[in-house]
This record gives sequence, structure tokens and C-alpha cells, in this order.
Amino acid sequence: MANLSIILQAQWVTTDVTLSPSPQIIQRQLNNPTLAATVEYFDPFFQTINGTKTVPLPAATVWSVYVRNLSNTGPITVNFTPSGGVSESLVLVQGATAGNGGIFIYHQPAETIGGITALSLTAAAILPACVKVAS
Repeated sequence: MANLSIILQAQWVTTDVTLSPSPQIIQRQLNNPTLAATVEYFDPFFQTINGTKTVPLPAATVWSVYVRNLSNTGPITVNFTPSGGVSESLVLVQGATAGNGGIFIYHQPAETIGGITALSLTAAAILPACVKVAS
């Protein structure tokens, strides 16, 4: 029985700041897709290593994944395996300032297809990342 409600609350907004007043060119609501979850792992300052470090998954398959590179000194590679698929990688670049690096989001509100079965982070140094996974 689900005891957690994981809601992705977001919208995409593109504003033309060269004009005054600045018009919004695109505004798209994501309509708050919600995952009824039972377990979650959250580490606001997950530390990578000089190499690959596995993220502990709270279940065999997770349906919600959030990783943000908090470093301003180096990239972090997110390695993940989709359910029934082969391992994939995505590089999250460092931010211009600490806390503002690249973001990886996977959010599947229906636990009927998809999911991620393995997750790890690779970096060339000890770097911080914010990590949240739920199932």
C-alpha cells in the first residue's frame, strides 16, 4: 500500500528578456504527474568518488529518479539501466556556481511499464550531488 505521494510539480517557461515587457513565449504545465510510492532514498549531498559509486535503490525497480550535480568544479555522469534495457549514461555538467549543475529526472507515475533497475554516478573527483529515488 502506498504511503508516499511523489509529485513532480514543474512547468517550462521561456521568456524573451530582450523586450520590455518581457513576453512569455512558451509556458507549459507538466500537470503534476504523481507516483504513489512506498519507499524512498534521499541524500541531499551524495558524495561521488574518483570512479563509479552505486546509488542504493530502495526497491528492485524505481519509478522516480532525481539527480542534480551540485559541483561547480566537474561533471558527474549518471549511469542507469532501464527495466529490461541496457545501461545508459548521461553527463551532468558542473554549474557556474555551486548547486546549479545539470539535472537528470526520470518520473514514471504508472508502475506498469518502465522503471530503472540500476543507478550509479561516475566522477573524476569527490563531488556532491543531490539524489532522490523512489518506488
